[in-house]
Amino acid sequence: MQLVIILLVVAVPTVAVNFKALSTYDGTTHPASCATICTGVTSEDDWKYSSHAGYKYMKVDITECNFVSPPTVTATLHGYIYPSTPPPAIIGIIGADYFQVYFKEDDASQYRRLMWTATGFNCN
Repeated sequence: MQLVIILLVVAVPTVAVNFKALSTYDGTTHPASCATICTGVTSEDDWKYSSHAGYKYMKVDITECNFVSPPTVTATLHGYIYPSTPPPAIIGIIGADYFQVYFKEDDASQYRRLMWTATGFNCN
C-alpha cells in the first residue's frame, strides 16, 4: 500500500509558471528560477497618520516573502462603500522586507483594508 501512495505522489505532474521580469525596481537581474509572488491583505487597524498633511500611510511587512531585493508591488484598497472607485495608491518606499503606501485621508477612511501583491526574487 505504501508503494502505491509513493508512486502516486511521484507521478503527479507539476505545473510550470512562465515568469519574465522585463525590469526590476532597483535594476538588478536574477534567474527566472528565483522568481516568487507574495500576496496579502492588511488589517483595518494598520493605517497611521502621515507627516504629509491630508494623508494616511501604512508600512507593510513583507519579510516572510524572503525577497533578496525590492519587489514590484501592486496595491489596491478594499472598501465598504459601493458603488465607488478606490482612490489611487501611492507606493512611496519599497525595500526587500517592507513597503509603504499612502492614500488621501478622506479616501482612506472609506476603504479599510489594503490588498497587495509583490513580485520579486528570493535568490541571486
